[in-house]
Amino acid sequence: MLLDIALITTSIILGLVFYFDVRPPHGHVIHTFRTIPILCLFTILTLKISGLYKTIIRFASVDTFLQIMFSSLAGTGMTYLFSLAFYLLRGDGPNIFLMPRPVYLLQWLIAVFLISWSRFAGKIKLSHTHGGKRILIIGAGYAGATVIRDIQSGRYGNAEARVVLDTDSAKVGSRIGSVPIIDESIETVVEKDKIDEIIITVKEPRQKLIDECVATGKKVYIYSEAKGVVRELNIADLLGRPEAHLDMSGVKEFFIGKRVLVTGGGGSIGSELCRQILSFTPEKLVIYDISENYMYDLLFDLKEKYGDLVANTVRLEVGSVRDEESLWRVMGRYKPQIVIHAAAHKHVPLMEDSPEQAILNNVFGTWKTAKIAKECDVERFVLISTDKAVNPTNVMGASKRLAEMIVSSFSAEAPNEQKKTEAAKGSKKFMSCMAVRFGNVLGSHGSVVPIFEKQIKHGGPITITDPNIIRYFMTIPEAASLVLQAASMAKGGELYVLDMGEPVKIKDLAERMIKLYGTGTEQIVYTGLRPGEKLYEELLLDKETDQATEVDKIFITQQEASSTEEIERILERLTVCLEVRGDIKQVLADVVKTYHAQ
Repeated sequence: MLLDIALITTSIILGLVFYFDVRPPHGHVIHTFRTIPILCLFTILTLKISGLYKTIIRFASVDTFLQIMFSSLAGTGMTYLFSLAFYLLRGDGPNIFLMPRPVYLLQWLIAVFLISWSRFAGKIKLSHTHGGKRILIIGAGYAGATVIRDIQSGRYGNAEARVVLDTDSAKVGSRIGSVPIIDESIETVVEKDKIDEIIITVKEPRQKLIDECVATGKKVYIYSEAKGVVRELNIADLLGRPEAHLDMSGVKEFFIGKRVLVTGGGGSIGSELCRQILSFTPEKLVIYDISENYMYDLLFDLKEKYGDLVANTVRLEVGSVRDEESLWRVMGRYKPQIVIHAAAHKHVPLMEDSPEQAILNNVFGTWKTAKIAKECDVERFVLISTDKAVNPTNVMGASKRLAEMIVSSFSAEAPNEQKKTEAAKGSKKFMSCMAVRFGNVLGSHGSVVPIFEKQIKHGGPITITDPNIIRYFMTIPEAASLVLQAASMAKGGELYVLDMGEPVKIKDLAERMIKLYGTGTEQIVYTGLRPGEKLYEELLLDKETDQATEVDKIFITQQEASSTEEIERILERLTVCLEVRGDIKQVLADVVKTYHAQ
């Protein structure tokens, strides 16, 4: 307020001086000094009423300028009216506040300029405060300009936009506000300007650009123009492939108003499937899992996102896919039309040590779930499979291949005449069954990414089994979306394969994560391949051919359907093996022809 009083005083003096061409009459000078207290009182009062003195200078904007302009106009106008009222009340007496009207106009314009200058100069000073984060912006487009405005408004705390990098020669040499646009190497600018953080604002940045930013060892962010926010660089960005964003309108039409049951619904993939399914407003979503903790956490996430819809739609059921009584109870109660079977043991080394658990859960669990689903008139059964089921070298992969064979047996089509006869007799409906194979999912329980993050956080070492090991990766939302796409278009008996993009060398992924999250001192230690582990994973059998579907990234793999009799013989043999504690791996090798234990 004291600063504003000084500026308001200066404005009326300058207005008088400018109007009289630097030589104001002595009488008007006297009148001006009589007017100053009144002008300051009215203007400060209107500025205070407008809320200007509660505005944080760092966040000053166009609204702040408008506050100053209209409040100053009100203060000047009230001062003029006071002078006029004083003259009228005095009658024939002299007006001791008399000033030419143009002086008031000049005073108002000068006051607006000076008061606004004081705020925005302070804002610029605060945005260049030493000791704050020094930020490099990549991209001089609209997004880059938006980020710079946000930084200068204080949205990113004590930070300063130091420089903008762009390769467009038409922009290089100009400025966005006070921030220069240059074309130099990222490494040079980071070192020269002592950059602390980098924000990439270009659309769909190339992997080379991301790698150059990560190589600096600085914190890297990406601006999402669609959402208007800056997010941290994540592991998906390090993979060098954009996440697929699919048109889910057809999927919504399939799931809307349906009763859906998801086994293993509390797990990484299962929980994301539940989140996406609920967005399609099903009649009922039953989440079935042996882990009550995972389901309970998921329930809170769903409530936060979907509100009242959860109470009317979602049901949690604790149970195991090994437990027929529990499966009968749940499916009998809710009568699901769609069952998505995501429950499984997935850890390769653990299943090598406990093969009987892989058989009980992945094989018999799938058999029981599918059998009871058919008895309960489920219309569609979807198995979540894995790339490890292709030419398996471990028990987990072999058990999932058996699960695929089980599901295919339920889709074996009966002759047309037989189906007509069964329909006429009102027998059980034909259950459409299918399986979906995909590779590793980023951030899922037990995947390498959270393990690497934990190891980096503790300063290393980073453990990798082999320097040449490669894997396919997909984000959890992307994998779930593709699974639901495949489920919505299945006719029965299909084995869908998801396009996982290019394989990633685990060593390269670890090195990028170290640069992104670590100090650079973390060491990589190679521990050797674990039992049953491959250097690489396959998605298709050598003899199988893939067929494109109408949905990008989803292919159909041809497979020979297994008969129900064949599956029953296999299950009987596995049951005997479990009872006598025989060699499960040998039985698997006999019944899964593509399985070759390491």
